Amino acid sequence: MLFTRTIRRKLLLGVGLVMGMLLISSASGILGLNSCRNAIRQLDFDLTEAPQCSDLAGAADAFFELFVPPSSDDDEPSEALAKRFDQMLDNDRRVGLLQARVEQLLNDADSRLAEFRRRFESLPLSSAWVGQRPITILLLMKYDAGLKELRRLNASLADSSDRALVRRLMTDEAGRLVTTARQVPDIVEGMSRSLADARRAYRTSLVAVWLASAIVLVLFLGLLRSGYVWIFDPIRKLHQGARRVALGDFNYRVVLKTRDEMAELAEAFNQMTCRFQETTADLDRQVQERSQQLVRSERLAGVGFLAAGVAHEINNPLSAIAMAGESLEGRVLAHLNAFETSEADVIRQYLRMIQDESFRCRAITERLLDFSRGHEAVRETTDVSRLVSEVVDMVQYLTKYREKRIDFSNPGRCDADVNGPEIKQVILNLVANGLDSVDKGGTLHIALHEQTDQLVLEFTDNGCGMTPDVLERLFEPFFTRKQTGQGTGLGLSISHRIIHQHGGTISATSPGPGRGSTFAVRLPRRQTGLRAAA
Repeated sequence: MLFTRTIRRKLLLGVGLVMGMLLISSASGILGLNSCRNAIRQLDFDLTEAPQCSDLAGAADAFFELFVPPSSDDDEPSEALAKRFDQMLDNDRRVGLLQARVEQLLNDADSRLAEFRRRFESLPLSSAWVGQRPITILLLMKYDAGLKELRRLNASLADSSDRALVRRLMTDEAGRLVTTARQVPDIVEGMSRSLADARRAYRTSLVAVWLASAIVLVLFLGLLRSGYVWIFDPIRKLHQGARRVALGDFNYRVVLKTRDEMAELAEAFNQMTCRFQETTADLDRQVQERSQQLVRSERLAGVGFLAAGVAHEINNPLSAIAMAGESLEGRVLAHLNAFETSEADVIRQYLRMIQDESFRCRAITERLLDFSRGHEAVRETTDVSRLVSEVVDMVQYLTKYREKRIDFSNPGRCDADVNGPEIKQVILNLVANGLDSVDKGGTLHIALHEQTDQLVLEFTDNGCGMTPDVLERLFEPFFTRKQTGQGTGLGLSISHRIIHQHGGTISATSPGPGRGSTFAVRLPRRQTGLRAAA
């Protein structure tokens, strides 16, 4: 759709609708006003500019009333009035006054006729009189001829021997003049037609105005609904979503089906909420991990002080015991022939046990000293995948691990600024722990993932798994689940210290006992300036 993809186009559509409403309203109003104006102008012209036939009839009536004066007594017959008027014509002075009066009336009638002709000739062709123009011209010519005949008879009145006859002729001509004037088309008929046209135009304009108003109202309501659906409702939903997210409801999502910028904004808002939710969960996880690491660091610090003191105090006695055991074994072996075979074997076994256990204690003290020192080793760019491959190649041929499988897909060179021997020790500890936790035929999967800023090592086994209590104490010093004499419980603690010194993290997860476990090591690929300087 051309006008439903963007808010800008929707606003343009709204402006177009508003403009259309205004144009329709303006056109209908102008049409109605123009029709009414034309009707009013036509009526005004008919009343003021059109020729008035009453003027012609009035002049003719004046002639007729002059020759046939009204009677003061309604019972007096018309013949008596005519006879009495004829007796008045015997007086020359009265005849002269009559001629002057007739001449005055003739001049007035001529001027009225001239004015009537002027107005008649100025009528527009669109006037309602245009159909009656020929007969009006003929009647005006007849009216003019009557005036000329009256003028001739009036001039001959004084010299005529039979003035009564001339008076009767003038009376007859005045009667014909009145008849002719009354036959001229009357303006009242034109006014009636113009008024009827004005009423029809008014009704048409009224219908047009009402229809236009209804259309404008419908368009305006449609514009209001479209504005609500396109703009106001999406803004309300976005505002409601923002308020709910602000109150902590990060699972809320804004759903819009407008397919415009509002929908894109809602999608961006949902992505932001999802990202914020993921970030919050990751921060919670990091806080929990850091808290656990802080607790472990405090414990390791205390153990470090204790281990340093204990290792220093018992290292010298252990050396003396080991040396005394070796010396005693060399001297006693020469006299074992004097004892019975069983007793000789027991003595030999005890001497060997003294030496083995003393050396074992010395190894433990050395580990304690290494653990307590925690010195920073030299770090350089090292291929971590190569370290993993070397450990795998070394371990998989050991007799105790020969019936267990290690699955490692080498992704290629993965460099990081680390201390190679220390990281190799961590990898060896995690591989050994993973293989020790699986039965014969079990598998340890090793995965190395290269990310932008860090490397992720995952050691996943399908062995015995761990409980939540074991996961909490897993990196504590001297904590072990192996059988007595099989481990010191310092391997994971030392690994945790090494990874922590490298600025990384090590974590362990397990679905439960008998369902395997996973160790994840995250190492930064580049050390910060402070760590690099250290």
